[in-house]
Amino acid sequence: MSNPLQTFRDILNDKGLVPSEVLTDGKLRRCPTTGKPHKQNGAYIAHLDSPATLWWCNWESGEQGTFSEVEEKTLSPIERELWRQRQNAIRRQREAECAQRHEAAAQQARSILNASFPCSPEHAYLQRKGIPALGDVRQDYNGMLLIPVMDISGNVHSLQYIAPDGTKRFLAGGKIQGGYFCIPGKTEKPLVLCEGYATGASIHLASDYTVYVTFSANNLPNVANIVRSKFPDAPIVVCGDNDEAGRGKGQEAAQAAQARFALPSFSTGNGTDFNDLHQSEGLQEVCRQLEAVVYASNNPSLVSLDMGQFLSMPIPERGYLLSPVLPVQGIGIMYAPRGIGKTFAALSVAVAVASGGAVFNWRAPMPKRTLYVDGEMPATSMQSRLSALVSGMSVPPHTLKNMALITPDLQPCPMPDLSTAHGQALLEPFLKDVDMVVLDNIATLCRTGKENESQSWQTMQAWLLDLRRRGITVLLIHHAGKSGDQRGTSAREDIMDTVISLRRPREYSMAEGARFEVHLTKARGILGDDAKPFEANLVTEGNALRWQIKELEDVELEELKRLLSEGYSVRDCAEEMGKSKGAIQRLKKKLDGEN
Repeated sequence: MSNPLQTFRDILNDKGLVPSEVLTDGKLRRCPTTGKPHKQNGAYIAHLDSPATLWWCNWESGEQGTFSEVEEKTLSPIERELWRQRQNAIRRQREAECAQRHEAAAQQARSILNASFPCSPEHAYLQRKGIPALGDVRQDYNGMLLIPVMDISGNVHSLQYIAPDGTKRFLAGGKIQGGYFCIPGKTEKPLVLCEGYATGASIHLASDYTVYVTFSANNLPNVANIVRSKFPDAPIVVCGDNDEAGRGKGQEAAQAAQARFALPSFSTGNGTDFNDLHQSEGLQEVCRQLEAVVYASNNPSLVSLDMGQFLSMPIPERGYLLSPVLPVQGIGIMYAPRGIGKTFAALSVAVAVASGGAVFNWRAPMPKRTLYVDGEMPATSMQSRLSALVSGMSVPPHTLKNMALITPDLQPCPMPDLSTAHGQALLEPFLKDVDMVVLDNIATLCRTGKENESQSWQTMQAWLLDLRRRGITVLLIHHAGKSGDQRGTSAREDIMDTVISLRRPREYSMAEGARFEVHLTKARGILGDDAKPFEANLVTEGNALRWQIKELEDVELEELKRLLSEGYSVRDCAEEMGKSKGAIQRLKKKLDGEN
């Protein structure tokens, strides 16, 4: 750099600072700005000794930055140490200057607010934007709206001025980063972040949500982190302006706060924010678009990995919640005809997972948190069934807390319709720290759309995939149709890891209660003996219920033995048992070998 002093002058002038001369003594120097030539609203620190370094700040715009003639990596060790010492000295002076300016601006802001008065509803800006004055919006005697910039403790740090014609500016020297203006709403509703006051007012009017106005797109991520730290469990929606800055910083804020992200969509007229949408299409459309995002289960953003990154990243083995049929992050469905005992089976699976126990030929490696959502059983029937199963399965008392139930009779309102985004949102508070959810059953818990139409399943499918992404295993309970397959669209099975079919044994009487064959009709990664069908029979022992398990082949051998003892021929046995003559021959050969 041939003339560092001239470079410094050029940078300062470009940033709106106009010092009479540039002093390079390493001390903080104040100077006028182009906007306020008679005030000291600019500051800089300049060093000429190598490497030449400059820090500047324009309090009118709130911008600041640092310039160095060389990169740190090009310096010798001694030069690098001197450079770092200089940077630390600049940082200390800069922080002291910022703190002093911020405190002076905060005092000035409080004085201005104390001298202000309630905002007139006839204010030209409010009239043009179609909004009232909400929260602590004030007005000064020059006709300027005053929007306080506050911190998490409720302290005023600065002001935003909004003129009747919509021109906006901030109080010089005030701290804006991390500051916001809050429009209080109903405490049980989501929290919303947006850029401008008019946008926030329209969102609040449409939804009664609490709104945090961040004043700029760049400030969205800062406020998002602050609001998330104060409300760790609250649903948050970041509403960006639909422009480059709003989309980029809005998405960054949503990711930082694990929040949902909304952008306005216009079918008539043009605009970029939710106030524009309010004016062109009405508050009802603002509400509709917000609720579509609040109750949606889509990820706030997408991630792309190249093949090298994907192959090299450490992805843990899924493991099992109930081996070998329900993997961690798995989705399964169990279906059966009416009256076969599928609720007994579903409850047994849930109890086994919650207690780290076993059911049928399946075992849970360790206790896991389980939520059982029942759509139809009377509470008294559910209680008696569960009590008998817990006794029969020898559940350790300390694991009882691992299973929670939501059952219709005990609710103050109808059970949620989980085929809608709204119904899924009602279940969301109960999913925290849950490892498995059992939904018993689809017919009663998913009531929107047509059962035979794959399109009607899409909202539910998206939610199930989102639960899997979040590490939650789901088991759906469903009815079998007349054909014996699961009732309704076969598209349900597309995302399933496991499909379990409970079937009536050929020789069955109602007096036998819950007795059925268990067949795995879809089983990802389940091979050999683990995939073989078996028969389960629920028997009563005092006040307890226990499952008795037989290999299906053993059941068939017993039936063949009985038929042969009654004088049936091989052909007759095949017809009676619904099998081919060859299959009966193989069973008979095995039976003869046992004898």
